[in-house]
Amino acid sequence: MTGRFALDIETISPSLDYYERPPDFQDPEHFELLAVVIGYESPDGERETEMLYREADGPGGELDLVDRTWEWIADRPGEVCLTYGGEGFDLVHLVGRSEAAMEECPDRTAPYQRIRSLFEEELTHDDIQPAAWDAFGEYTRLEEVCAEVGIETADTRWADYDHGIDLDELRPPKYEGFEKVINKDVPVFGERYLALADAGATETLTFRSLRDLLDHYGREDIVHLFDLADERPFGG
Repeated sequence: MTGRFALDIETISPSLDYYERPPDFQDPEHFELLAVVIGYESPDGERETEMLYREADGPGGELDLVDRTWEWIADRPGEVCLTYGGEGFDLVHLVGRSEAAMEECPDRTAPYQRIRSLFEEELTHDDIQPAAWDAFGEYTRLEEVCAEVGIETADTRWADYDHGIDLDELRPPKYEGFEKVINKDVPVFGERYLALADAGATETLTFRSLRDLLDHYGREDIVHLFDLADERPFGG
């Protein structure tokens, strides 16, 4: 018996304005990797989570993140990787951005080859979202599914962190007043985080606050996936 993984990615979209809807959610051109959130459940049930961040701007920074993701998974025995919506987003862009970055750094083919092999040949992908949508309706969000089956989640409240960003000054009117961070807010924080990391400003209060916020938000996206997977079949 081996363990199982859970995975989610966080992205930024420097080519788009904040809150601009990408013309194609599956086109890696409109996204860049910011972080990969990984969880692992060992055969005896022990769990760990890690949020791996991109540490530098440019395609080399993305390839470094992909390599660290591959190494983290390769160090642990497992055959299954859980996601929520990974078939249409997370794995698409983890592999797709690896390929796009490799094309800009043709001397670095290994990260793309390793991550593609990992998810296309070595691990079995188990996407929880299709079963959840069948049971609770299309576009049911992860936290809504957790609520349906009695799993308690924790919101990330953007005003609780000293990052210096007032989201309500940037958000479109329909999102103003939301106390919790939503997925459309992540590029706002993520692009600021990456700029500070690239400049070496990692000891500043702003950087540490952004990392704490992103950590809390990102880990909430995967920490419940193991329990959620075990709740299937939903609505039974």
